[in-house]
Amino acid sequence: MSNRRYKILVVEDDQNLRITLTELLRIEGYAVVTARDGDEGYLQALAHQPDLIITDLNMPVLDGVELARLIRRERGKIGEVPIIALSANLNGYHLPEKMNSGIDRFVDKSLGDRHNLMSTVMSLLEPTKIASAQMVEHHAS
Repeated sequence: MSNRRYKILVVEDDQNLRITLTELLRIEGYAVVTARDGDEGYLQALAHQPDLIITDLNMPVLDGVELARLIRRERGKIGEVPIIALSANLNGYHLPEKMNSGIDRFVDKSLGDRHNLMSTVMSLLEPTKIASAQMVEHHAS
């Protein structure tokens, strides 16, 4: 089954990493929307209603934690969208304090481990896939 129906918002201030993540996700079959900072990411999330958000933690204007908090305040589907936070310095980011921000998973981008990122993406999208299949099954009976 194609992943094309899943739309992922990538919020990353580093242009090279933003392009790399976009290409990786597109190769895997996802539709991708991008933003350069948390403020733009918030607007893109409201406009495009993605199925998943991948955000850098440390960005100008609005960081990933504040972006997650704003998203979680929204009503409807967007307020419950899974959020993955990326950082090159997870140890220095005081994760215990950030756990209540609404971020679902933290991934260390300094490792350059695309398999870890992709398995995290799939694990967060999988419940959506299962719920959709159950809904179709229910309507068919």
